[in-house]
Amino acid sequence: MVKTEEKDQNLEELVASVTQSPGAEEFKPDQEESEPAVQRIDVLNLPPRRTVHDGQRTSFRLRWNGGIARFILLTVIVLAVIGFILLYTDVPLSIPALF
Repeated sequence: MVKTEEKDQNLEELVASVTQSPGAEEFKPDQEESEPAVQRIDVLNLPPRRTVHDGQRTSFRLRWNGGIARFILLTVIVLAVIGFILLYTDVPLSIPALF
């Protein structure tokens, strides 16, 4: 019986030490006043999003949609095929006036 009472007492001490906040005894009311005030923002009283973000646009803005990306990719592929044909085949030799 003595061992269980000691275990119960040790357990109660551990629970009490955990439940107490580490700075509870050291808290002073003067510390709260000396800390800088936290700025509160009233989200219900903000200006509309359009008026906030209108002034931040740059002079040039390119939007990458699917059409432009496909056109650029196709152009690069066509130029790569033409370059490969001109460099590694005998096509330029068959038309000497152009090259």
